[in-house]
Amino acid sequence: MLRADMGVWGVADTVVFGLIVCSAITDIRSGRIYNKVTYPAIAFGLLWSWFPWSSTTVAASFEGFLIAAILLGGLTLVGGMGGGDAKLMAALGAIKGYPFVVNDIFYSFLVGGAMALAVAIWQGRLYSVLKRVFGTLMSVLKLRSVQPAGLSDIESYKIPFGVAICVGTLWTQLNQAL
Repeated sequence: MLRADMGVWGVADTVVFGLIVCSAITDIRSGRIYNKVTYPAIAFGLLWSWFPWSSTTVAASFEGFLIAAILLGGLTLVGGMGGGDAKLMAALGAIKGYPFVVNDIFYSFLVGGAMALAVAIWQGRLYSVLKRVFGTLMSVLKLRSVQPAGLSDIESYKIPFGVAICVGTLWTQLNQAL
């Protein structure tokens, strides 16, 4: 049932579904999530919240956008993820608002971590990955600067995080519906 108000399935849910499926497909095929998809989605989310039949308030939409943009944008700046992933999550925050986006970030990182662990096991590099993660955590705990990994290391462990965001968003949506 397609409804504009809070219900089983709304307009915002339809936009979110199209957004995450499109982004997951392009991330798998080309390793990119395109601005021509994320920027209109951000604009839609921020504008849609102004309509009285929207299930997200204006404040929740802006909060969701800012939380995702700041947290994931920060990770992008330090090289921890791609800009498209951050913009995708910011778009989801703008459309679904706060607190949805906080749960979405949690589940997306949970799925992404499982994907990274599976890739490390598949490539036979679990020990070296865990050693690098432990070393990074220790340097952060000792308040030293984080030593960046070599580019070849980073490339070998790249996962399509857009897929993790897609699965995490569906997981969040299901939890919200139950």
